[in-house]
Amino acid sequence: MTALGLKESSKPESIETGVSLGSLAEMTGFPVEYIKRELFLDDGSDLTVEELREKVMAYLSSNF
Repeated sequence: MTALGLKESSKPESIETGVSLGSLAEMTGFPVEYIKRELFLDDGSDLTVEELREKVMAYLSSNF
């Protein structure tokens, strides 16, 4: 516990942790095909957290 009784938030054990497109689609409510198209993903394989961050940042930069 830290000051004010707040707990530290847990962080991923590794940035190499995989993120499946199926679980990402389930969490966001977007279809897998839409995610693949918008993030320019060629296949349905898992992404690392770092790869997902890079793809999402590129998407946001190009759309805003």
